[in-house]
Amino acid sequence: MKGMPLAERYDFLAGDGVPLKLTRYVGGTKGPVLLVHGAGVWSGMFMLPTLKENFVQYLVRQGYDTWLLDWRASVKLPLRQFTLDDAADHDMPAAVRRVREITGAESVQAVVHCAGSAAFFMSMAAGHLPDVRTVVASQVALHHHTPATTRFKALLRVPELLDAGLDSLTPDDASRTPLFQAAFTKVAGFLRMECDSPVCHRLSFMYGRLYRHARLNPETHSRLEEQFGRCNLLTFRHLGQMSRCGHAVRFDYGRAGNLARYGQACPPDYLDPEPFQRPITFVSSEQNRTYLPSSTERTFQWLREANGARYYQRRMLPGYGHLDTFMGSTAAEDTYPVLREALEFQPR
Repeated sequence: MKGMPLAERYDFLAGDGVPLKLTRYVGGTKGPVLLVHGAGVWSGMFMLPTLKENFVQYLVRQGYDTWLLDWRASVKLPLRQFTLDDAADHDMPAAVRRVREITGAESVQAVVHCAGSAAFFMSMAAGHLPDVRTVVASQVALHHHTPATTRFKALLRVPELLDAGLDSLTPDDASRTPLFQAAFTKVAGFLRMECDSPVCHRLSFMYGRLYRHARLNPETHSRLEEQFGRCNLLTFRHLGQMSRCGHAVRFDYGRAGNLARYGQACPPDYLDPEPFQRPITFVSSEQNRTYLPSSTERTFQWLREANGARYYQRRMLPGYGHLDTFMGSTAAEDTYPVLREALEFQPR
């Protein structure tokens, strides 16, 4: 990218030996700040070539030592079946540790999005990330409030139904199961959309409405296949379980051991407020139809009640959806400044 420092690339291993990747752009002495993408996408979502200025370029211009993590959900890594517990226990701590080893920094800041945010907060709740000093949570954290269509799919156990013959879902045309993909395209085409892109329709079926079309420029919309790819069904199953519960839980929480221990269907596996006594900003988009804004509102209020108000703030982005926070054509003017201010947030 023009005017950008040379990328530094680092391969490293998660705690359980899974190969992961970090990409660094040294913009200055602020940070280091770690960017964590969601599921079925990759770190490229933060540095779209179709924008006048993407999020990485913005942070570099603002003087941040910027690190992009490709964790095991990245479509640029080999597909594997995993739960968010795996990522919380092994990916996030290893990434923070590697950034600190390379930079010599005592602590790291983080901007985390969607499933990456959920896994990051689960890792914090488990006590794995004491050396993260500031967190910006985009769209979801520990509480999961999803639209009715998503909850309906979760109640139907759609990933479990598909698991018999598939290992993943993908929005693109490069499927290894062409007959299923043709049927998937037809079903997804029934969604009332503002475009005729099959990729866009499949994405909406998989994740809910990821963006407002009016916020994307035509080139970004036409190149969605470059950002999205296969998402394994085990992750979908775990996300469905959290949608049903309304908050983060360990995978297969309903097994006998958990039910005997808690006497309820949704144990509070990750609902310990003590590890979150650090500056955290929750960011939700007003028109998000993947995770409703009440998701961050619930975590925000829960932590304020438990730990007091000084560590936490919440910001709403009017007129935005889920991913256009980073991919929108005018995000550099509308949303990136909000995220930068969140990185600079200091407790009162």
